[in-house]
Amino acid sequence: MANIRRATVLDRQSIEDVYAIVAGTSLSVSDDEWHHWLDVDGIVIAEVLDRVIGFGGIDTTAREHLRWLYLLPEYQRSGVGSTILSELEHVAWTSGLQSIRLHATPNAVQFYSKRGYTPVPHNQQLVHDHEGVEMMKVR
Repeated sequence: MANIRRATVLDRQSIEDVYAIVAGTSLSVSDDEWHHWLDVDGIVIAEVLDRVIGFGGIDTTAREHLRWLYLLPEYQRSGVGSTILSELEHVAWTSGLQSIRLHATPNAVQFYSKRGYTPVPHNQQLVHDHEGVEMMKVR
């Protein structure tokens, strides 16, 4: 089973490697943004035998809270993604958020729907530069 823990500055390369494998592109995060995510305890990682296999990110100070949830393909549909999401939700609820917003890629909508997320009404959506569905979960 995967171990879930808060990311540290030492995990950056492993997180970037997972993102590159899953998304097919590099993760573009400035050093300042990276440190902000670490400062708000917003990045969690999943690891198996000291290998990072997935990660998720939440920023409780942003308008759209959940930013990342990526898992290596061989670990998808194993429950690890749900465990990462549960940890990110714990961060959100303990910070006082009453709802969590995210922008799901089309292939992730079903994953989030099964975990209680619903589409945000069109008149309440933020502007996005890529395809997907804006979703939220109310506490």
